[in-house]
Amino acid sequence: MTWDTNEPRSRAKPSSSKSQGRRGPGWRDESGEPEPKPVPFLRKTASAQPIANGHGSADGHGSAEGHGSAAIEDAAVLAASHTKSRGRTRTRTVTPVSARFAIGFALGFFGTLFVAGAAVFGLSQAYDGKIMPGVRAGTVDLSGLIRDEAISKLDSGYASLGQGKIVLTTPGGKETITYQEAGRGPDSAAIADAALALGRADNQLANIAATIRTFAVGSSVPIVVKLDPMALETRLHQMSGASLVPPKNASVAISGADHEILPAAVGRGIDENVIATQLIDQLSSTDAPAELQVGAKFVTIEPNVSDADAQAAAASVGKMSVAVTLTNGDKTWTIEAATVHSWIIFGARTNGTYLPAVNPASVRTFVATLAKDVNVDPVEPTVIYKDGQPNGLSAGKPGTALDVDATAQAIEAYLDALGSGGSTNETNLAFVVNDVPPKLEANPSLAGFVRIGQWATTYFPGESNGNGVNIQLPAELLNGMVIGPGKAFSFLNAVGPIDEAHGWKMGGVILDGKSNHTGAIGGGICSASTTFFNAAARAGLQIDERHAHFYYNNRYPVGLDATVFSNGSTTLDMRWTNDTDYPIVIRSWWSGGGTRVIHVELWSLPTGRTTTFSGGVKSNIVKAADGTQYVPSLPGGQKTYRAEYPTDGYNTVVTRTVTDKSGAIIHSDTWSSRYAKVDGLLLIAGTPPPSLTPSPTAGPPTTPPAPPSLTPTPTPGPPTPPPATPPPATPPPATAPTPAPTLRRRPNRR
Repeated sequence: MTWDTNEPRSRAKPSSSKSQGRRGPGWRDESGEPEPKPVPFLRKTASAQPIANGHGSADGHGSAEGHGSAAIEDAAVLAASHTKSRGRTRTRTVTPVSARFAIGFALGFFGTLFVAGAAVFGLSQAYDGKIMPGVRAGTVDLSGLIRDEAISKLDSGYASLGQGKIVLTTPGGKETITYQEAGRGPDSAAIADAALALGRADNQLANIAATIRTFAVGSSVPIVVKLDPMALETRLHQMSGASLVPPKNASVAISGADHEILPAAVGRGIDENVIATQLIDQLSSTDAPAELQVGAKFVTIEPNVSDADAQAAAASVGKMSVAVTLTNGDKTWTIEAATVHSWIIFGARTNGTYLPAVNPASVRTFVATLAKDVNVDPVEPTVIYKDGQPNGLSAGKPGTALDVDATAQAIEAYLDALGSGGSTNETNLAFVVNDVPPKLEANPSLAGFVRIGQWATTYFPGESNGNGVNIQLPAELLNGMVIGPGKAFSFLNAVGPIDEAHGWKMGGVILDGKSNHTGAIGGGICSASTTFFNAAARAGLQIDERHAHFYYNNRYPVGLDATVFSNGSTTLDMRWTNDTDYPIVIRSWWSGGGTRVIHVELWSLPTGRTTTFSGGVKSNIVKAADGTQYVPSLPGGQKTYRAEYPTDGYNTVVTRTVTDKSGAIIHSDTWSSRYAKVDGLLLIAGTPPPSLTPSPTAGPPTTPPAPPSLTPTPTPGPPTPPPATPPPATPPPATAPTPAPTLRRRPNRR
């Protein structure tokens, strides 16, 4: 059986009177029923009678144009007629040959695509990290190379791109720039990356197509030429500098109240930008010649500031040279016009305009001199005592500080605006000031405070301590000071400037191992610094800085003295930090008459800390000698004068351990001290008797009293209320220390 889907050219037409349309799949007749589709039919045998159409063959078979053909056509028409049964119309469907072909083609195409994709995938795995076969860059074959190999091969294959030179001809002569100086060469890295990207696109179909094309005809990536424009422009600038005549800007020179206009002058040079652009365009091509000829002519270079610009700027000077009034509250300060005029300089503004301006450094220097008149120190809270112990703080008051930079900038902006044509109606400017809060950030209640550390030191007023002033003054200055949690205490900073203007007197100092009882302002202050140090150390606070004296003084605990000194270049301080959670109030005072005592107490809420000391043993002891010396006379008609007391030298080490209420160690400090030996010297007025010689003779050393024992500091208990008035002098101990009118000190230290 065969299917006949093509309608014969001379088929018989149906006898129906209805109009017949083309019969085929999906077509309907006028009744709305689907058109019948062709059905298989059998060709007739030789005995069948052909349908008469006036033609036939002698052997009874129908020819292609005779009765047999007509019979076949009629059979096809009859076979395609509707067969109706029980009110239904049944149609037999036939699949066209073209549909079968399309399905077969699609299956073949996708099968081929699958096979090709699998092949490409396998190839990509085999060439992982390598360039696909058939890839070239110009004349260089890159097939199968990894990136570094491709770069090396490209550098070698296109090394000629960096071999050549530029010949620049100007009216001043010829200059040469090599291609290497211009940074020219193959961009091998970029070329290698482009070659590696072939066949590795995100689109798999594109990968297959690229791989097939590469295998079939090969693929080529373009040659990329690299160039260093900055290096080229720098070299051009160097070459043009030899023939460059720079232009000269007009300017205004000020001399006192007068000014002079210095005229402008044009310059001459080559247009570097134009030449650089031309060279970059030509060198970026792979076809650039080995010798690139470029010509350049001189051009006129105009100055940025013309004579007219300078004249206009000079005319603006008068607008700026005005008196300026500065205000702060109800106080005023005037800057004279002559002072403002001395600040004026000339230059280009940010917009390129040449105008006068004020020198920022000059303005700032002037404003800084006014700070001392504008600044107001803050008022610190003071301690309120109740029943002899700290109970609260009075309210503090913030101060003010001149903002030198902001005020100077405001003056500059005002005067510069005048130079640009601004109004001069308002010449009053307010100082820019900032609030300065008290050092104590809050005003906590001091109820429940206890003594957490205390110490007292005996001293003897005399010439070596300014008759006691240099020890008493720190006690007065620091009494009531509050150190907030986390804040640092510096003894030298706290007592302020040490000079005669602030009440300090001349006192003792050690110079080159010799005592000078009136050689330093503030001498004797170390008795105060040592007392404050011991109070802080026994309170268990963090000690930040401590220095031993040059030699030991028997009025201090062994290894726990603290000297201070400052000469402007070297500073030895005594410092500690309040590392507790509560503020600390300093209570300090002095008492007594001929023998006096400085007292220091530190008050705070209970910290739960316990402090213990160990050590203090003397080692490497060097015994001091004592001697006499006759001198013609002594000041004040004195018969004798003790210049030095014999003091042994030795080493000692003291260890402090601070624990919290749980017993955990908070601080563990080791303080080493090396005290020098000092031989005693007694000066005697007069002539020595014949039996005596003026040379010093050794004698038994003066035995100092035993130092205070180093015992653990107990946990502070309920405070003993101090008297409302300064307490009387502490009675001397049963064995009084040897009176020493001179405070022994380390060289160059107070």
